[in-house]
Parts: sequence; C-alpha cells; structure tokens
Amino acid sequence: MTANTTADAPEWFRDAVATPPDFASVTVDGARITYRCWGEPGAPGLLLVHGGAAHSGWWDHIAPRFAPVRRVVALDLSGHGDSGWRTSYSLAAWADEIAAVAAAGRAQENAVLVGHSLGGLAGIRASLDHPGLVGDLMVVDSHIVDAAGLDEIQRNHRDGISRADKHYPSKEAALQRYRLVPDHASLGYAKDHVAEHSVVRDEHGWRWKFDRGFADEIVDLPPRPPRTCRLSVVYGEHGVMTAEMARQLGADLDAPPRIVELSDAGHHIPLEQPLELMAVLDEVLREQSDRLDLRQA
Repeated sequence: MTANTTADAPEWFRDAVATPPDFASVTVDGARITYRCWGEPGAPGLLLVHGGAAHSGWWDHIAPRFAPVRRVVALDLSGHGDSGWRTSYSLAAWADEIAAVAAAGRAQENAVLVGHSLGGLAGIRASLDHPGLVGDLMVVDSHIVDAAGLDEIQRNHRDGISRADKHYPSKEAALQRYRLVPDHASLGYAKDHVAEHSVVRDEHGWRWKFDRGFADEIVDLPPRPPRTCRLSVVYGEHGVMTAEMARQLGADLDAPPRIVELSDAGHHIPLEQPLELMAVLDEVLREQSDRLDLRQA
C-alpha cells in the first residue's frame, strides 16, 4: 500500500491493518499450511477462509474487529499465499486443512466459519467432513455449480491463466499489474493492501503467491451443507452468486438460512463492502452467543 492510499483510508481500516496477528503453520498431508490469528486461544472460534488466487491477508482489515471476543484464525489454503503447493487440489483436502488449522490455532470451539468464493465451498465441505467443527457457516458470494458448470469454470481458467509462473523484474512492476477478476467496485485502499502481500520474490524475480493450476486440478464438486447447518449466505447484487443459488444452497436445511443481498456489491465483497459484511457477521455471532447462553441455562 502506498503512503497516499494509507492516508486516504478511514481510521477504522488503518487501525485494523496496524493490528499485528500471530503467524504459525501446521503440516497437513505433506503440505505446510500457514495461518494468522488474533484474540485469545481457546475463545469461541472464528475461521476466515479466502477465495481462489487470494490469501489470508484479505481478512487483515476485518479480523481485528472480532478479536476481543473471538479466537480469529485465517489460513492460506494450499496453493495460495505462503502455504505449500500440491500436485492436485480438492475441496476435501482444503476442508482437512481448515480443520487442522482450527485445532492448531485453538479456534475449534463453537467455531463460526466465513468463506469467500472458493473459501465458501471449502467451508461447506468442512462442515460435512468434520462434524462438530463448524457451528455456523457464512458463505460469501460462492459460485455454486454442477459438473457441467465446474468444467466450464476450469476451461475458462485454463484459457485465461497460463500454468507457468509469470515473473516481474521488481515488486513495483508486479503491483502495477494487480487486478481483481471480476473487479466491480473494490475500495482502493483495501485492494492496495492485499496486493502488497500478494507477491513474493524467488530466484527468477517477483511472482504472484498462488499456484496458477489450483482451479484446473479441483477433482470434486461443490457440496451442499448438512441439514443441521446454521447457514448464512451473503452475495453481491453484481456478484457471481445468484439469488437462486443462495436459495438452493439452503433449501434442505432444518433451519431457514439467513440470505442477504448487498446492493451494488460485486464478487469481492471483503474488499468492496467490508463494513456491511462485518455487520452481517455481527448478527451471526450475536445470535450464536445468545443461543449458546440459552443452551447453557
């Protein structure tokens, strides 16, 4: 982030990104999975899962808000950020990483999981494969598709992104090329912050911190959450998720889902409307706290 964009950012954002997390890692099925955390270990958990080609730093301006009352943990899925890469990827493997990080980061108690885009799909799979881990699930503008839709997404990904890493001569040259796809109306200071942490230097120069083949190798379809899941769905008016996708995702649940459309938002809601997203999350956390208090009474 440049000095100018830092100065232009509102105080709440500057304070949040100035709140340093703790960094750690855990090995899951041979891959080193990195994560960052805020708040007291053992407090009720809040798990934050980024989208495709992103990283855990996408939550830097959101996580500190909840640290006084939650153990907040954000991970880099394999193939992303500072985590290791795999020869193939699956929602099941990412779900295992979420569970392992929740345990290692001591955030597995009464956890609320928030997943953006690909992270929402991995979160759904985690709620299925690891019963008891996810107390409440928030899916944020995830593209829910069938087999044909997954094939189309992977075909478009292969057409649009070369598997070979693109290298740049300097960090500045790389950052000048940073783009969100799609980019509807992201906040400049938020985009600049995540861009700053989206590149790494290796022996060939500066490159993006994700495996360009991560989407090509996904081998399982997006699942549906378990019937007992307490689900919230947040999607953008101009995002990739539709009202019908949101409705179908929660159609078979025991409890009706919370479905929120954010007006004039696109796909990258954490960078476009973070305050609105945090307001919905406030409601989810408050309702969960009330429910647990009633259960304990």
